Amino acid sequence: MPSTATSTRLPRYVDDEDAFGAEGPVLTHLSPDQGVLELDLQDVRLLPPAELPEVTGWTKRYLVTLLEVLSGQRPTQQLLRWSSAEIYTGVQRKAALQARLRSRARPAARGAVRAAHVSSLRVSFPVDGIAEVGAVLREGDRVKAAALRVERCTDRSGDRWRVTALEMR
Repeated sequence: MPSTATSTRLPRYVDDEDAFGAEGPVLTHLSPDQGVLELDLQDVRLLPPAELPEVTGWTKRYLVTLLEVLSGQRPTQQLLRWSSAEIYTGVQRKAALQARLRSRARPAARGAVRAAHVSSLRVSFPVDGIAEVGAVLREGDRVKAAALRVERCTDRSGDRWRVTALEMR
């Protein structure tokens, strides 16, 4: 006589690895109306990680700091911890070039330093731990566009965001 534990096992219709990744589908409570299992098909891997700072606010602060570095209001070292080596080297080069251009300008043409802010920001999460960001930046009467790839990194101080790709126009 067959055991009741083996006879009540549900057949496997969906290959967990193909459809949902290693963790498989998320099963919820048994529906009393239908007598079947309900599936919650939300893919949790596309949600931002909870233990990191909120990426929208973090990216806004990073971009404002970047604009202030390029305008000479802040030293480039303030972006060292939050940028990959390639991005930091590029920012250093661009900040040095901007400083040379500012020093060659006539004192009357230099003008006052303009406040920088982020006009709009769009964030998407293509995979867990990675955010792709598009932003519109304002610096006085000038408007710039920026695209960033922000990745989760872990070091001795914990989890944090780091910019690994940056384009500004």
